[in-house]
Amino acid sequence: MAPGALLLEAQKEYEKESQKADEYLREIKDQKLLPEAVSQCIEAAGYEHEPDTQKSLLRAASFGKCFIDKFPPEGFVRMCQDLRVLNAIRDYQIGIPLTFTQYKRLTIEVLLDRLVLRRLYPLAIRICEYLPRGGAQPVRGRAQTSPLTPFQVQQKDKSDEEVAHAINQKLGDTPGISYSEIAARAYDCGRTELAIKVSWLAPRHGQLGWLGGGHVWWPCTDSPSFCKHQERETLKDLYNQDDNHQELGNFHVHSSYSEKRIEGRVGALQNALDEYYKAKNEFAAKATEDQIKLLRLQRHLQEDFDKPYLDLSLHDTVSNLILDGHHKRAEQLYREFKIPDKRYWWLKISALANRGDWEELEKFSKSKKSPIGYLVRAFLTGGGGQPCPRVGLWGWARPWALLEQPG
Repeated sequence: MAPGALLLEAQKEYEKESQKADEYLREIKDQKLLPEAVSQCIEAAGYEHEPDTQKSLLRAASFGKCFIDKFPPEGFVRMCQDLRVLNAIRDYQIGIPLTFTQYKRLTIEVLLDRLVLRRLYPLAIRICEYLPRGGAQPVRGRAQTSPLTPFQVQQKDKSDEEVAHAINQKLGDTPGISYSEIAARAYDCGRTELAIKVSWLAPRHGQLGWLGGGHVWWPCTDSPSFCKHQERETLKDLYNQDDNHQELGNFHVHSSYSEKRIEGRVGALQNALDEYYKAKNEFAAKATEDQIKLLRLQRHLQEDFDKPYLDLSLHDTVSNLILDGHHKRAEQLYREFKIPDKRYWWLKISALANRGDWEELEKFSKSKKSPIGYLVRAFLTGGGGQPCPRVGLWGWARPWALLEQPG
């Protein structure tokens, strides 16, 4: 007779208060097979479908454990948990008659998925709550959120705000909730705004990441910075949702640089201008308006003179116009953009000196009083290092003396 069978008989005799219990137990201990007998009873309980037989075998295992020093209890506890789950799903109202072997091969995760697909949500949740956290925590959230996912997300007659509020009221801060799966289902149903709203309900949304396939974003650590590099359009939706006009303006400015055609760039900057006005950021609005004006002028300059002017700064545009001899156009930019006098004079003097156009420089100097004085170095180094021919020998003495003075 197997040691497990002897242990089962010993336990039965013990309940009858018979001395045979001691005889059977001594026989097993003399053969040093008591640990094996306990293990056999535990294993046999798993393959029985009748709860009464299961209880008898587990009682026998528990009886035998009392006579073993330091017998590991994990196997006994795990079998009790597994049998409680198996008996629950084998009930005629559930109708999933899995064997112990099938249950182990299937895994608890797959079993919970099947319960959820059959809409047996209360049982799935109770199993999750019953099983140890280490084994059920990864699937607890899925079992708890699945009742909401197929139905509330697909309610077309309710707004995104109403559905998100209902989900929040139902789930709250329950540990293990996977808001990402609800957001994923919302996205699959074509409700992107709802997916974003649901994602923000997560109590620790900084630990979330990307939906499957990377199609839609939900909050992660430093989420706006993450979206700036990954999902630009989703970032725009997020700013629209929050009415963040300042960031929307910044978004359109950044987007303008990716436009290849000047019309697209101007259009993106115009959108940014509108957002800055809504944000009441007058400085950013003025800067954007000037950039639009400069881009349009640069396009006309490029068409008129067949030279690259686009993407130059205002400073470089004026300087290049002077170097190319287009003084009237430079004056036009000076007036339209209200360039300060000192800055414009410096630009023109430097450009004319670099070009070596001394006659134009003399004419310009006589037009009005210089607000910056005349820079000796411009005369000395202008024209490719050739000094101004109108300056005589004695005229060079004082400037050179000034340049040689320390400090």
